[in-house]
Amino acid sequence: MLALVMPLAYNAVRNLWKSPMMRLLLIVTLALASLWGGYWYVGQVAVEKQGVTFLEQLSAQGWKVRYESLETHGFPSRFDTTLTGLDLTAPDDEFGWQTPIFQLLALSYQPNKVIAVWPETQSLRLGGDTIIIRSEGLRASASVTVSTNPAFETATVEVGNLGLQSDTGWVASADRGLLALRPAADDHHGYDAYLDTSALVLPLALRERLDPEGAMPAAIALAKIDSTLTFDRPLDAAALSGAGPRLTAASMRDLRLVWGEMVLAVSGELGLAADGQPSGKLRLTVTGWDRMVGLGVNAGLIHPADEQTWRSVGMSLAQGADTVEVPLTIRGGQIWLGVFPIGYLPTF
Repeated sequence: MLALVMPLAYNAVRNLWKSPMMRLLLIVTLALASLWGGYWYVGQVAVEKQGVTFLEQLSAQGWKVRYESLETHGFPSRFDTTLTGLDLTAPDDEFGWQTPIFQLLALSYQPNKVIAVWPETQSLRLGGDTIIIRSEGLRASASVTVSTNPAFETATVEVGNLGLQSDTGWVASADRGLLALRPAADDHHGYDAYLDTSALVLPLALRERLDPEGAMPAAIALAKIDSTLTFDRPLDAAALSGAGPRLTAASMRDLRLVWGEMVLAVSGELGLAADGQPSGKLRLTVTGWDRMVGLGVNAGLIHPADEQTWRSVGMSLAQGADTVEVPLTIRGGQIWLGVFPIGYLPTF
């Protein structure tokens, strides 16, 4: 069969070569292929060099950096960089990250759009804790503008089942999670931020602190944040040098927590002073407000001395119902209901 096909193929190519148009087309095709191959090779070398340089810079700053290999493959359409055996430790030994493999994937014709892929098991060291992270499909995508000063465009982090287990004994989990950030349409320094997670199980010690009577379900059904965050300058390459951008305002379209029969919804606008103290107006809609006050006290968000004030206000507004709507004014971090101070928000 091969003896029959090879002469036929040879004759076909020879006949095509006799046509000036086909010769030109073939020459152009080979030239373009050579140029693209050269571009990919130069890009592959540059990507690997940037990765090695970044790790060397961390090492020069006092980080302990160990890894087995860093390689980029994917010719001709991708730059797929794989880092294996990575072990990072911060200069103060308070943070560390260890992963058997980590990947950054990009199309070779869109290198400004990157997908990061984590393995099913990795570990973090935070202070004295080593936390084993087990996840399904943990990945992130991000893009920046094509510019000499690249600016942030979008970022999304997604994960399926997520489990955290500390060597000190606590565990936490969630069925899924989504985190997204993108520039706001009408604000030069604003970014739409979205967080959504379900079946969130907090560590047992924290649950017992918030709910010492064990009246609430183990899992928080929904935790959601839909907001716009405004900074004092854009998130771009220049922001990586020196002090980072400062958060100046937060617009909350829908902050929602569903835990058993208790539902908390928050909307409103907050501005943040240079010292991080918030001011603005919020509207709270609370179902199960009586239990919410107790959780707020246990969490330290409501001072015990203010608990009775909150309960009196709740009873007055609820008029026997289980759901209340509360308009609040925030001035210098202090929470006001009309002319009555009822608590404080934390400094951001």
